Parts: sequence; C-alpha cells; structure tokens
Amino acid sequence: MKREDLEVLGSFIGIFQKLMTADFNIAVSDREKIIAALPGKTIDLKLVKGEILKEGSVALDAIRSGKPIIREVPREVYGVPYMGRAIPLYDEDEVIGCIIVAESLDAKEKLVNMAQSLSTTIEQITAAMEENAAGLEKVASLSHEMELVSENNLQSVNETDKIVEAVYSFARQSKLLGLNASIEAARAGSAGNGFNVVAGEISKLAENSTAATKRITDILEKLKMENQKVSKQSEELSLVLNGIAAATEEVTASVQSLSSMSEELVNMAENL
Repeated sequence: MKREDLEVLGSFIGIFQKLMTADFNIAVSDREKIIAALPGKTIDLKLVKGEILKEGSVALDAIRSGKPIIREVPREVYGVPYMGRAIPLYDEDEVIGCIIVAESLDAKEKLVNMAQSLSTTIEQITAAMEENAAGLEKVASLSHEMELVSENNLQSVNETDKIVEAVYSFARQSKLLGLNASIEAARAGSAGNGFNVVAGEISKLAENSTAATKRITDILEKLKMENQKVSKQSEELSLVLNGIAAATEEVTASVQSLSSMSEELVNMAENL
C-alpha cells in the first residue's frame, strides 16, 4: 500500500462500517494525523480529518510499534471509555498509517458499576440478615428462659397450695377446738369463765386464719393464672420466633445465592 492509497482507503470506511453488525467508530490515519473518520451510532470519539493523533491512543502506539494494538482506552483520552483496535498499514517495510476501530465500553462500564453496586448492596443485606438472625436467636433464648421461669413459678405456686391447705386444716381444727372449749367452759359454769375467754380467742384466731388463708389462696390462684398466661404466651412467642428464624435462614440462603450471581455478573461484565 502506498501513502496515496490511504485517502482511497479512507473513502471506503463507510462501506466497512455498514458491513459489520457491531457499532463502532472507524478511522484511517497516516503516521501523524487522521485522514478520514466516521462516528458510530453510540460512540463518537469526535475524530476529524487533520486531527493530530493523541498520546496514549492505540493508533499512535500501533504506528510506533508496528504491531496491531488492542486495549481498553480510559475515558480520559477521548471522553468515552472504549475498546480500541489499531492495525498498522505498511508500504513495504515502512509503517505509513493505520486503521482505527473503537467500540464503546460505556455500557460495559455502567453494567460493571451496577453489578458492583448490586454486589455491595447484597453484602450489606446479608450482613443485616445475619445480625437479625443473631438477634432472633438471642430473643428466642430469652423467651425460652422466660418460659422456664414461668414454669418454675407455677410449680412453686402449686407447692404453696399444699402449705395453704395445711393452714386451712389448722384453722378448721382450731375452730373446732375453740368450739369444744366453749362447750366445756359452759359446763363448768362460773369456774370456766377464764377458760371461756381462751376459747373465744382460739375461735377468733381460727376465723382470722381462715380469712387470711382465703386471701392468700385468692392471691396464689391469681398468680397461677398469670403464670399460666405468661407460660402460654412465651410458648407462642417461641413458636413465632422459631418461624421467623427459619424464614430468615431461607432469605439469607436466597441472598447468598444472589450474592454469588452478582459476583458472576461482575465477572461477566468485566470480561465483555
């Protein structure tokens, strides 16, 4: 190829562009400047005829090295990230210019950023789910402990019932004893007046004991009902928490699966 053929080649780049399904910016240059250029539909490096080749461009590197150059060019060079391909053109053994093709990496860059953002978000969700799961386990443990305490309290109340029954029995016997003492004092006549006073006190003590025991029984019965209620609620809470914990584990597993998929998406996006 002769130097003068570069202009002819430049006039055909529109045909080359139409033959390809990919969208790209195409240009032809000599060793120093652009001879012809056409933008793509989604990528325009704004190359114009006569523009001096920029340092860091694949075109200049291909001309200097005499070898085809393929590499990603950062946004800073032409304002858009792209995959640049430059093939040197020879006149016998001398490089006289090159063909330049640039495919936009803007969509890839956005996809990589989105995939990385998704991956970061999923990691944050996973960490939050793990923290929630740990909290649920702690709450479930506390609920179980509350249930055990409630059961122990209920058992203690049930044992107290025996003591109350013994006090009831003592009160009944005291009342009977007071009644018998009153009868005997009446039989003794005036000689039994002192004994009658004692009998009255015994009867009064028995009545007070009976009343106090009844109040204690009422209180214990109320405590028993409250403990039963707390025990039932603790049991229901444990069931709910276990259900939430199981659901959390399932969600965590799903999020971990999404995390693997997002990592794969990042890798795929970076390798486009």
